[in-house]
Amino acid sequence: MTGKFITFEGGDGVGKTTQVTLLADALKTLGLKVKITREPGGNMVGEKIRCLMKSSSPSAMDPLCEALLMFAARRDHWVKLIKPLMDEGYFVICDRFYDSSLVYQGVLKKVPFEDIMALKKITIGDFEPDLTIILDVCSDVSIERLSGRKLILDEYDLLKKNEHDIIRKGFQKTAEIFSSRSVVVDAAGSEQKIFAKIMKIVQKRLLD
Repeated sequence: MTGKFITFEGGDGVGKTTQVTLLADALKTLGLKVKITREPGGNMVGEKIRCLMKSSSPSAMDPLCEALLMFAARRDHWVKLIKPLMDEGYFVICDRFYDSSLVYQGVLKKVPFEDIMALKKITIGDFEPDLTIILDVCSDVSIERLSGRKLILDEYDLLKKNEHDIIRKGFQKTAEIFSSRSVVVDAAGSEQKIFAKIMKIVQKRLLD
């Protein structure tokens, strides 16, 4: 089987990391080669940029500068990790990809859509995920989940309710724009019920 690229998107607190892990484990049981990765991150360059962005205040960074950093990390991630693994037949599952730039740097921070898509064209060309799962919950649920985290939160985790609403609507819009690869999944239920929906989608879209 040829390699596939699956991305998980959504606001903070929607449960992406949990569902990425559940899907990876399920695909491995089917005998598939699977790699989990994330953005920003995934390799040395991406992780260094992730540390830079986590250690600085997002509100203090120029939005276009932030977008440039994200796409620099993304270019290296794609060239050094994603594409080579797909060429070897891996299912690569990524926690966030360029839809997040469209929403966080674009919709939230008002970098024009055309500018972000231009950066996408320069860095990864016409490459697109085979499937994008957008986990969707209301802002109150996201905020409640984030408040229960024991990890040190960054500024994106501490956004106001109206900002969470903007992000949620942004991802709903990306689902409309990229409808051929995107599926919105209600992520308000139990982890296993959410995963059952996701596995059904993956089975139908990529495995049948």
